[in-house]
Amino acid sequence: MSVTNYMISGFILKKAKKLAAAARLEDGEKADKLFQQAYDAFASYSTSRSWYSDCLHNWGLALFNQSQKKEGDVALKILDEALTKFTLCEAVKPKHIGAALDGGVALMAVAKIKCLSADNEMYSKAKQSFLIAEEIHPGTAAYNLACLHALQSNAEDCLKALETARDCGVVPNEEDILNDPDLNNVKQLSWFSGFIRSLSDEVVEEDPKFTAEGNPIKKADPSTAKEEAVKQVETTAVAKQQATPKKAQEETEKKEDSAK
Repeated sequence: MSVTNYMISGFILKKAKKLAAAARLEDGEKADKLFQQAYDAFASYSTSRSWYSDCLHNWGLALFNQSQKKEGDVALKILDEALTKFTLCEAVKPKHIGAALDGGVALMAVAKIKCLSADNEMYSKAKQSFLIAEEIHPGTAAYNLACLHALQSNAEDCLKALETARDCGVVPNEEDILNDPDLNNVKQLSWFSGFIRSLSDEVVEEDPKFTAEGNPIKKADPSTAKEEAVKQVETTAVAKQQATPKKAQEETEKKEDSAK
């Protein structure tokens, strides 16, 4: 692939992701139109690119986000498409952290819409996806596993997963945890309030860093913890991708200088 085509493919993926992000901020027909434009862009991305797996993951993630704006059978149909993209992503790149994590989230979403029991196979599949994500990057899916354990009334495993999420800095804020219906089965247990209190204890470390205003810096916003974890895993790949066209350009310049 030429440097020009390489850069064009990168532009297409960036455009598709921007359209999908814009669609999340809209509702109704406007959102659907933006989502469709994003899907068209994802579909035009070259399958020969080494980052095609990331195209599939982002495509599936966009479909999942659209499903959250729908209900019933319409939502299930979109979720089925999202799961197909996540499956293809993992076929192209086994153990893709984004596909593993978001695939598990999508499976749980399907189970909830269908009102399946917590011991249904759908939840077992979701658990397997989360465990793969944990294997790739510990802590990434810890909170998701905690929610799944709580739904299945596995209190001890739930606490362990919550503690892992906390220790890895990927636990949501207290308000979100307290309002999370997935945790309803454990909220009245003796250890739950103690866990919530431990989150406040984690805000200031023994050797804290401070802002310019003199306030202690808290951990990264837990609501974006999953995205940050994925970014950490992909950082090296991004650097390689950006370096490739530059390296090709430098080699071309060297050849031109030799010819002169």
